[in-house]
Amino acid sequence: MKIPKAWISLLVVIACIIYSIAAQATINTIGDGNLPTRIVEVANPQSRLPATKVLLPDWSRISLAQLPGISQSGAIDGSPYSQTLGYDLSRTWNVGMTPDQYLKLGDISEALQAEEFSLQAIQAIALGTQPEANTDINSIDSNKIALSEFPLIGEQTLSHLAQVVPELAKTQVNNITPVATLLKSHLIAASNLTLAQVLTQYEVGQMKLGQINLSEFSISSIPNLDAVQLQQFTGWMNSNVSDIPGLGQVPLGLMPNPITEIGSLVMRIDVVYGPAENRRNNTISGSDVQGFSVPCTEKDCAYLELDDLENTGRSDRGKLEGKQWISGKYQEVEGGRGILKAVNNGREPTGRLPFGKAFKVVVMEPDETTDTVDTALFFRFCAWRMGCTPYFIGPVPFFSYKVNSLIFVGNLSEQRTNTASLPTGATKEPKASTTNRTGVREKINPCTFSSASQSITDQSLSGIDLRSLSNAIAEIESAGSGDYKAIGIHTCADGGLNCGRALGRYQFMSYNPYAVKLIAAKPGGQEFLSQVEQGHQATEAELFEFFPPADQDRAFMADMANKIQVTQEQIDPATGEPFTGERLIERVAQKHFGGDYSKVDGNGSDALGRLSLKDYGKTTLASYRNSNSDNRTLTCSPNVNSSYISTAKNTENGR
Repeated sequence: MKIPKAWISLLVVIACIIYSIAAQATINTIGDGNLPTRIVEVANPQSRLPATKVLLPDWSRISLAQLPGISQSGAIDGSPYSQTLGYDLSRTWNVGMTPDQYLKLGDISEALQAEEFSLQAIQAIALGTQPEANTDINSIDSNKIALSEFPLIGEQTLSHLAQVVPELAKTQVNNITPVATLLKSHLIAASNLTLAQVLTQYEVGQMKLGQINLSEFSISSIPNLDAVQLQQFTGWMNSNVSDIPGLGQVPLGLMPNPITEIGSLVMRIDVVYGPAENRRNNTISGSDVQGFSVPCTEKDCAYLELDDLENTGRSDRGKLEGKQWISGKYQEVEGGRGILKAVNNGREPTGRLPFGKAFKVVVMEPDETTDTVDTALFFRFCAWRMGCTPYFIGPVPFFSYKVNSLIFVGNLSEQRTNTASLPTGATKEPKASTTNRTGVREKINPCTFSSASQSITDQSLSGIDLRSLSNAIAEIESAGSGDYKAIGIHTCADGGLNCGRALGRYQFMSYNPYAVKLIAAKPGGQEFLSQVEQGHQATEAELFEFFPPADQDRAFMADMANKIQVTQEQIDPATGEPFTGERLIERVAQKHFGGDYSKVDGNGSDALGRLSLKDYGKTTLASYRNSNSDNRTLTCSPNVNSSYISTAKNTENGR
């Protein structure tokens, strides 16, 4: 049987959509909504507008192990520093490694002070955050985790353990099974003696536990070991974060010195400029060595032009108007301190420290063709009391933004520097790949969605501009009622088979398959869907955690592509011909409102009875005609000031 071209085209569309959603769901960047975020209300003293709500990472639920994998491999030859530091600084990091796998306790000491933790404290925090952080409780249970999974203990001598572990010196050796085994391996039978007595009678103080197989014992086999602060162990600063049971899962906002926002300034991305720019002096980027207003006086000055929150552009000038955040991909500055300053020739990407010293936030690739920009995190290595390298360990994918998005910049300094940044020599790369959960760059499948071979990245299908269509539908669904934050009333459709709430800018029902696919992919997402199905009143924070703006846009584009492809092969009863042109737009809008099997030009409406199917299609078309194709999507931080009114979707067939 010969398959019609139209059906082949539709199969390609569906396959590509499934591929796209599946691939995107694994991208662990905040801009794609897969790391926890929180909504922060920002006062707006710069203008007449009321407070603005911005989406920020929720550091109380983000750990080093949860951050995306690094995108570039690298290594440091630490031999020149080994004698001075007392340990080898040599490091190797590979693409896909998360920060807990290449950072040591010494690296994060100044920024996070994690060495103040005990294993007991780490376990308590992980237990407290487990339901949301999706942590395996057993993975940090001292009764079940082997001593071999805590390599630092193997470096400890018996004498040192007797000093730092509470009551251990007074404990009989037969109650400290690893110590008893170590002594037996040296033909010392002293089970009935306390550890203090053994250390007095035998010259065993310098024996290390690492001399025996520690995989046979649990952490709890050494009484009170989990009560010792990490900094009391010999060589603690040289222990990888991933080698401290549970530490990689501790949220950064719950560290002894927690990550938080430094300052409160939020700005709007007005324009993005590529590397063809030069001579930019009104900057807010740099380093903690040169300051954060380092000019770019030579070539390759790609940057973000920022504005305050009044959002009226150059017609309303203020002192924040036109600030420039220079791209660290193309410009580098001085960084580091102490003897480690010489690493990487003392250079690091220009950027900012809006969340403290743990990492640097860097603008990477401003793309003028799509009005988008990627940012990344860069880390550093430190040696306790010996300084730190520049922030050059990266990039780790972070937020992605579009023009008009809000971006957190923290404190601004008016201090100016006479020294300029230097070009890195980087070249612009085509956006033909994406970064997966491990940080590995993958090619994007160039799926085509029409006989005209227009790709989804063109935002156009069968002559319909999807951006204009998205704006037109959003005007009906959520304008003035919350936009990306809109949450509808609980309702049921399809004879009670599907129940839920309309969510977000396009008021997708919570049982819409495209929404379900993206929500269920997140930790706790399936439970959220089940609660909403039962009538749970979702909060703004929950909506932005499980169905953030980027996912709402992604689900809309995929759903519209499918509806357009199917609908253009169907017959319009008004003309007797396939749906085309404006009638295609009307019918696709009707399907969005009433479901794929709703009656063409029907009189059915939603639970609020505002518009009939026919009126919905005509209203969408009228708005579409007036649209100038300007996509007002705010990928990370929708700027919505108005309170919203709940809406509902429950037409004759449901969506």
